[in-house]
Amino acid sequence: MAKIGGYEFADFSVPLVFEERYFIMEPGNPPLMTVMLNVKGEPVFEILKNRPIENDTSNTTSNALGVLTVSDKTSGKLFYKIRPDTETSITFGKLDGGECCAVISDEEIRLGGMVVKNKLFQNSLAGVVVDPEIGMGMIDVPLPQVVEQWLS
Repeated sequence: MAKIGGYEFADFSVPLVFEERYFIMEPGNPPLMTVMLNVKGEPVFEILKNRPIENDTSNTTSNALGVLTVSDKTSGKLFYKIRPDTETSITFGKLDGGECCAVISDEEIRLGGMVVKNKLFQNSLAGVVVDPEIGMGMIDVPLPQVVEQWLS
């Protein structure tokens, strides 16, 4: 279990990293997704357990279906959308204006043609890093020390 900013996270994994945003998934039906951003060594929440959080970096909204949309506060450019479900889908905005979609279940992460078996956060590693330019990722990426400290 980890305690970040007064919030507790249990049995979590860190399946995705996108532009210094750390996607924390806790089991449940649907799973609880939290997204925090590393801003000058401090955690800033955009989404907390499937709920939008007001912050200075982005606009986070939720629609009637529970789809969470996070965009740049200044330009309005889409960062990502999350649809919490037993297979949570995350759509990432790409630099060229297109989109890339990832699907996370309790067993695997699917991103483009890549499939990675989902695993719990261990040894300061994240599952997949999503690159906004190409939409692909790398497996088992070391987390920055400050993020590792938040999660331990």
